[in-house]
Amino acid sequence: MTEYMSRYNRHNMAGPSHKPGWCAICGRPHPEGHHVVPRSLGGADGPVIHLCGFGNNLRDADGRLLHHGAVESHMLWFWFNDGRDSDIAPALPQHSRGRWCYLLADEPIGEMDALSRNGWKAVW
Repeated sequence: MTEYMSRYNRHNMAGPSHKPGWCAICGRPHPEGHHVVPRSLGGADGPVIHLCGFGNNLRDADGRLLHHGAVESHMLWFWFNDGRDSDIAPALPQHSRGRWCYLLADEPIGEMDALSRNGWKAVW
């Protein structure tokens, strides 16, 4: 199935799962596992990252952003920084090698737009 994936998704399929037991972005408890590469695009056996929220709900009752909903809304993007695919890799923070990095945009964007933007941070 990987032969039909975008280069972005093929790259991220090689990353490890990151399941710390809390949201990897904000630290909220009771995370939901998010497939970095959508299952519908061949990512069923790919890496999973813990994120707050569920489904495509973008905000909680207090108006705070839910990161699982942000991914589903194409506002939150991930990249595994392993040094491969440097020609399409985003500008990543120093000392993020071997780690997942993310970009949180203010509006929905596509994967290539996300890769070209500044503001990527390492997942802790």
